[in-house]
Amino acid sequence: MCLAFVRILRGMREERITEPQRITEHLLRERRSLTAYVCSITRNYHLAEDVYQEICVKAIGHGRGFDSQAHLVNWFRICARNRAIDIMRTREGRYVGLSEHALEMLEQDWDDEPSAFTEERLSALEKCLGELTPRSREIVRMRYFEDKPAREIATLLRQKIESAYQAIARIHKSLGDCVRMRMESESS
Repeated sequence: MCLAFVRILRGMREERITEPQRITEHLLRERRSLTAYVCSITRNYHLAEDVYQEICVKAIGHGRGFDSQAHLVNWFRICARNRAIDIMRTREGRYVGLSEHALEMLEQDWDDEPSAFTEERLSALEKCLGELTPRSREIVRMRYFEDKPAREIATLLRQKIESAYQAIARIHKSLGDCVRMRMESESS
């Protein structure tokens, strides 16, 4: 209840957003969070990017403007959620994703601003991903950006499925260790 009240107060202090440039600037600042939200629905990064771009265009053309930045983001999430589910139903004949209840719970906490700790951790992860071998980066790309199952990755890499699972597990451990070391060294 307190979080909702804080959101309302935040919205009251902000001025109305009507200019396409300000709408664009705010949506670009929120891009990572909004795309991650859509990706949590679609489970497909590329589809999430497509939905993000489509709803950005819709927001810029929204004739009435928005009462605040919070209003813009909430409007965006509702439109993106509905569009993502529509696309998935069209492509697959049905939506197989998070339940309505799970999506509502996710939305309740989504507005929490990331802490400096979270931003530092994301920065560390980005650096650690850059340190992976090209083969490991390829596995990460296939698994998490193209949403390929381990069986398909194994086939593409001409490996046994057990080897693909082991490679993914080693990459997870390596990234976890790297992020922890970076976080510890930056806090010292």
